[in-house]
Amino acid sequence: MSFALLRDLRDLKVLVIHPRTSEGEFLVDHLRRIGCTVNCLWPVPAELPLGTDVVFLAMEDEARPEIERLLKCLPNPAPTMLAIVGYENPSTLQIVLESGALAIVERPIKPFGLLTNLAIARSLWLERQKLVKEARKYKRKVLGDQKLARAKAILMAKRGTSESEAYRQMREEAMARRVPIDEIANSIISAEQLLRPPPKHD
Repeated sequence: MSFALLRDLRDLKVLVIHPRTSEGEFLVDHLRRIGCTVNCLWPVPAELPLGTDVVFLAMEDEARPEIERLLKCLPNPAPTMLAIVGYENPSTLQIVLESGALAIVERPIKPFGLLTNLAIARSLWLERQKLVKEARKYKRKVLGDQKLARAKAILMAKRGTSESEAYRQMREEAMARRVPIDEIANSIISAEQLLRPPPKHD
Protein backbone atom coordinates (compact mmCIF):
# COMPACT_ATOMS: atom_id res chain seq x y z
CA MET A 1 0.00 0.00 0.00
CA SER A 2 1.70 3.23 -1.14
CA PHE A 3 2.13 6.23 1.13
CA ALA A 4 0.77 8.41 -1.70
CA LEU A 5 -2.51 6.49 -1.63
CA LEU A 6 -2.76 6.76 2.15
CA ARG A 7 -2.07 10.48 1.92
CA ASP A 8 -4.72 10.92 -0.76
CA LEU A 9 -7.33 9.22 1.44
CA ARG A 10 -7.35 12.34 3.61
CA ASP A 11 -8.64 14.42 0.73
CA LEU A 12 -11.59 12.15 -0.06
CA LYS A 13 -15.20 13.26 0.29
CA VAL A 14 -16.90 10.30 1.94
CA LEU A 15 -20.63 9.73 2.23
CA VAL A 16 -21.88 7.32 4.88
CA ILE A 17 -25.40 6.09 4.10
CA HIS A 18 -26.31 4.46 7.40
CA PRO A 19 -29.12 4.68 9.98
CA ARG A 20 -28.41 7.33 12.59
CA THR A 21 -27.27 4.93 15.28
CA SER A 22 -24.25 4.78 17.56
CA GLU A 23 -22.63 2.42 15.05
CA GLY A 24 -23.13 4.95 12.26
CA GLU A 25 -21.72 7.73 14.44
CA PHE A 26 -18.71 5.56 15.26
CA LEU A 27 -18.00 4.99 11.56
CA VAL A 28 -18.28 8.70 10.77
CA ASP A 29 -15.99 9.66 13.67
CA HIS A 30 -13.39 7.06 12.71
CA LEU A 31 -13.32 8.19 9.08
CA ARG A 32 -12.88 11.78 10.24
CA ARG A 33 -9.96 10.72 12.40
CA ILE A 34 -8.39 9.22 9.28
CA GLY A 35 -8.71 12.68 7.75
CA CYS A 36 -11.63 12.23 5.36
CA THR A 37 -14.36 14.81 4.87
CA VAL A 38 -17.43 12.85 5.92
CA ASN A 39 -21.16 13.38 5.56
CA CYS A 40 -23.85 11.01 6.83
CA LEU A 41 -27.29 10.61 5.27
CA TRP A 42 -30.33 8.55 6.20
CA PRO A 43 -32.80 7.62 4.85
CA VAL A 44 -31.19 6.56 1.58
CA PRO A 45 -31.02 9.62 -0.71
CA ALA A 46 -32.48 9.62 -4.21
CA GLU A 47 -29.08 10.60 -5.59
CA LEU A 48 -25.56 11.25 -4.36
CA PRO A 49 -24.28 14.73 -3.52
CA LEU A 50 -21.98 16.14 -6.20
CA GLY A 51 -18.30 15.44 -5.68
CA THR A 52 -18.75 12.28 -3.62
CA ASP A 53 -15.59 10.15 -3.87
CA VAL A 54 -16.46 7.22 -1.61
CA VAL A 55 -19.73 5.74 -0.33
CA PHE A 56 -20.17 3.47 2.68
CA LEU A 57 -23.62 1.97 2.04
CA ALA A 58 -25.51 0.08 4.74
CA MET A 59 -27.41 -2.80 3.13
CA GLU A 60 -30.62 -2.58 5.17
CA ASP A 61 -33.40 -4.95 4.08
CA GLU A 62 -36.14 -2.44 4.82
CA ALA A 63 -34.40 0.15 2.62
CA ARG A 64 -33.82 -2.16 -0.33
CA PRO A 65 -36.20 -0.31 -2.74
CA GLU A 66 -34.48 3.00 -1.95
CA ILE A 67 -31.03 1.40 -2.34
CA GLU A 68 -31.98 -0.06 -5.73
CA ARG A 69 -33.29 3.34 -6.83
CA LEU A 70 -30.06 5.02 -5.76
CA LEU A 71 -27.88 2.45 -7.56
CA LYS A 72 -29.75 3.14 -10.81
CA CYS A 73 -28.94 6.85 -10.50
CA LEU A 74 -25.21 6.58 -9.81
CA PRO A 75 -23.00 8.83 -11.93
CA ASN A 76 -20.49 7.46 -14.42
CA PRO A 77 -17.95 6.75 -13.16
CA ALA A 78 -19.60 5.77 -9.91
CA PRO A 79 -17.74 6.57 -6.69
CA THR A 80 -15.79 3.97 -4.75
CA MET A 81 -18.41 1.80 -3.05
CA LEU A 82 -18.05 -0.11 0.23
CA ALA A 83 -20.97 -2.22 1.46
CA ILE A 84 -21.87 -2.52 5.14
CA VAL A 85 -23.48 -5.88 5.87
CA GLY A 86 -24.67 -7.59 9.03
CA TYR A 87 -25.25 -11.09 7.69
CA GLU A 88 -25.02 -13.10 4.51
CA ASN A 89 -28.01 -14.31 2.55
CA PRO A 90 -28.83 -14.50 -1.17
CA SER A 91 -30.79 -11.25 -1.08
CA THR A 92 -27.98 -9.30 0.58
CA LEU A 93 -25.37 -10.84 -1.68
CA GLN A 94 -27.37 -9.84 -4.75
CA ILE A 95 -27.68 -6.19 -3.76
CA VAL A 96 -23.99 -6.07 -2.78
CA LEU A 97 -23.03 -7.34 -6.23
CA GLU A 98 -25.41 -4.89 -7.91
CA SER A 99 -23.84 -2.03 -5.96
CA GLY A 100 -20.41 -2.72 -7.43
CA ALA A 101 -18.90 -2.64 -3.94
CA LEU A 102 -15.14 -3.14 -3.94
CA ALA A 103 -14.95 -3.97 -0.23
CA ILE A 104 -17.17 -5.25 2.56
CA VAL A 105 -17.43 -3.84 6.08
CA GLU A 106 -18.90 -6.40 8.46
CA ARG A 107 -21.10 -5.64 11.42
CA PRO A 108 -20.51 -4.94 14.20
CA ILE A 109 -18.24 -2.27 12.74
CA LYS A 110 -14.80 -2.25 14.33
CA PRO A 111 -11.92 0.20 13.86
CA PHE A 112 -9.51 -2.55 12.89
CA GLY A 113 -9.54 -3.04 9.14
CA LEU A 114 -11.53 0.07 8.19
CA LEU A 115 -8.51 1.95 6.86
CA THR A 116 -7.30 -1.16 5.04
CA ASN A 117 -10.71 -1.76 3.46
CA LEU A 118 -10.95 1.87 2.37
CA ALA A 119 -7.43 1.90 0.93
CA ILE A 120 -7.89 -1.38 -0.95
CA ALA A 121 -11.27 -0.32 -2.35
CA ARG A 122 -9.88 3.02 -3.48
CA SER A 123 -6.83 1.37 -5.02
CA LEU A 124 -9.03 -1.06 -6.97
CA TRP A 125 -11.25 1.81 -8.10
CA LEU A 126 -8.29 3.84 -9.34
CA GLU A 127 -6.91 0.82 -11.19
CA ARG A 128 -10.30 0.20 -12.79
CA GLN A 129 -10.52 3.82 -13.97
CA LYS A 130 -7.03 3.52 -15.43
CA LEU A 131 -8.05 0.39 -17.35
CA VAL A 132 -11.24 2.06 -18.61
CA LYS A 133 -9.22 5.04 -19.83
CA GLU A 134 -6.72 2.79 -21.59
CA ALA A 135 -9.55 0.78 -23.19
CA ARG A 136 -11.17 3.97 -24.51
CA LYS A 137 -7.83 5.16 -25.86
CA TYR A 138 -7.28 1.82 -27.59
CA LYS A 139 -10.80 1.89 -29.04
CA ARG A 140 -10.24 5.39 -30.41
CA LYS A 141 -6.98 4.23 -31.97
CA VAL A 142 -8.63 1.22 -33.61
CA LEU A 143 -11.47 3.36 -34.95
CA GLY A 144 -8.96 5.92 -36.18
CA ASP A 145 -6.92 3.23 -37.94
CA GLN A 146 -10.07 1.90 -39.59
CA LYS A 147 -11.06 5.36 -40.84
CA LEU A 148 -7.53 5.98 -42.06
CA ALA A 149 -7.53 2.70 -43.99
CA ARG A 150 -10.91 3.51 -45.53
CA ALA A 151 -9.82 7.00 -46.56
CA LYS A 152 -6.66 5.62 -48.16
CA ALA A 153 -8.73 3.07 -50.06
CA ILE A 154 -10.98 5.85 -51.38
CA LEU A 155 -8.00 7.89 -52.62
CA MET A 156 -6.37 4.82 -54.14
CA ALA A 157 -9.56 4.01 -56.06
CA LYS A 158 -10.25 7.57 -57.24
CA ARG A 159 -6.71 8.67 -58.04
CA GLY A 160 -5.08 5.36 -58.87
CA THR A 161 -2.34 5.95 -56.31
CA SER A 162 -0.50 3.49 -54.11
CA GLU A 163 -1.29 3.12 -50.41
CA SER A 164 1.89 4.93 -49.39
CA GLU A 165 1.17 7.77 -51.82
CA ALA A 166 -2.40 8.10 -50.56
CA TYR A 167 -1.14 8.31 -46.98
CA ARG A 168 1.49 10.89 -47.99
CA GLN A 169 -1.16 13.07 -49.60
CA MET A 170 -3.36 12.88 -46.51
CA ARG A 171 -0.46 13.70 -44.22
CA GLU A 172 0.58 16.70 -46.32
CA GLU A 173 -3.00 17.97 -46.34
CA ALA A 174 -3.19 17.59 -42.56
CA MET A 175 0.09 19.48 -42.10
CA ALA A 176 -1.04 22.24 -44.45
CA ARG A 177 -4.31 22.68 -42.55
CA ARG A 178 -2.67 22.05 -39.17
CA VAL A 179 -5.24 19.46 -38.21
CA PRO A 180 -4.97 15.78 -37.18
CA ILE A 181 -4.77 13.32 -40.05
CA ASP A 182 -7.92 11.67 -38.66
CA GLU A 183 -9.81 14.85 -39.52
CA ILE A 184 -8.63 14.63 -43.13
CA ALA A 185 -9.69 10.98 -43.22
CA ASN A 186 -13.15 11.91 -41.94
CA SER A 187 -13.56 14.60 -44.60
CA ILE A 188 -12.56 12.17 -47.37
CA ILE A 189 -15.04 9.56 -46.13
CA SER A 190 -17.82 12.16 -45.75
CA ALA A 191 -17.22 13.49 -49.27
CA GLU A 192 -17.27 9.99 -50.72
CA GLN A 193 -20.56 9.21 -48.97
CA LEU A 194 -22.06 12.50 -50.18
CA LEU A 195 -21.13 11.81 -53.81
CA ARG A 196 -22.19 8.19 -53.71
CA PRO A 197 -25.29 7.65 -55.89
CA PRO A 198 -28.45 6.73 -53.99
CA PRO A 199 -29.48 3.06 -54.04
CA LYS A 200 -31.93 2.07 -56.73
CA HIS A 201 -35.35 0.84 -55.66
CA ASP A 202 -37.35 -1.67 -57.66
